[in-house]
Amino acid sequence: MKTIVLGICGSIAAIRAFDLVRVLRKKGFSVQVLMSKGAEGIITKDAMEWASGNSVITQITGKVEHVKFFGKKGKADLMIIAPATANTISKIAMAIDDTPITTFATIAIGSKKPVLIAPAMHEPMYEHPIVQKNLELLEKEKRIKIIEPLVEEEKAKLAPVEKIVLEVEKALGKKKLEGKKILLGNGATYSQIDPMRIITNLSSGKMGKALEHELLLNGATVSLVEGTEHEKFYSEIMKELPKADYFVLPAAINDFEAKEQKNKIPSSKKINLELVPAKKLLSEVREKFPELKIIAFKAETNKSKKELGKIGKEFLKKNKLQMVVVNDVSKNPTGSDKSEMLIVSREKTVFVKGTKEKIAGKIVSLI
Repeated sequence: MKTIVLGICGSIAAIRAFDLVRVLRKKGFSVQVLMSKGAEGIITKDAMEWASGNSVITQITGKVEHVKFFGKKGKADLMIIAPATANTISKIAMAIDDTPITTFATIAIGSKKPVLIAPAMHEPMYEHPIVQKNLELLEKEKRIKIIEPLVEEEKAKLAPVEKIVLEVEKALGKKKLEGKKILLGNGATYSQIDPMRIITNLSSGKMGKALEHELLLNGATVSLVEGTEHEKFYSEIMKELPKADYFVLPAAINDFEAKEQKNKIPSSKKINLELVPAKKLLSEVREKFPELKIIAFKAETNKSKKELGKIGKEFLKKNKLQMVVVNDVSKNPTGSDKSEMLIVSREKTVFVKGTKEKIAGKIVSLI
């Protein structure tokens, strides 16, 4: 079990630390909480002790707690400071150790452990040029990550809990795809019928989002192109592909498009809508990038596992793919959180059933 030290500073955003600790524990991490005096005035030690399952540290004692966790043989794997105030950020940047949080941070940085800093303060404090210089100074250190706040309503608000947790998982997770650049095409494309109407499909984009999360956890650099107008989607993909090591395409791309009308078609009359085949993105990508590793998806209806496997192998061979993921949308409706799919590669075919997060994990493990 990985151990995380969470330093909570005296920002009103400290009230969100409780949820952060609970989510981290659900993810399987052990959490040791540090609290500044300012934080103790906002949330209670008892609440954080209950949330973390550990006694809360509020001062350094003769037990040299900072060395116990972040010394050369320390048991902690990562430190988070969330929320981090302007005061604490600037002290850490200058290696000033006059609080438990700053002392823990200095020894963690010196021991080359990952340190995540999530600022939260009023916007003018965040925009102070010295605070910005200190943030830049800290981020120059390879193992320090600044988790950008959400700046709105004249406040630099603490990043969402899920974003902080993702950064923790990225810092401590598997790194099999570190250094790899992956282009991910996700969601539904559409084509215009007239200025008010479109042809599209029911893709929710949930599978792509789960894949993005899993790819990031495995150290990949992910460029995401979301579903949009068909030609625009095609152009954005082609623009990004030269930089990519892998192309992952769970997007549902329109197979047909209509001849667009410049004016809105009157609803008072019957029309015959003529559809023509749309550009086949996958075949054109393969033609222009013959060495690119491609993981594609294929939707079918009312097919047995055996039939899906055969379709997958034929599709894999035809498009020279590294992998194709085949599913039956008549059994697993689009937009659902769970599904069952066949992952077909040149070496084997794997059946996987469960949440889209579970399926994404399996797909990435086979890349």
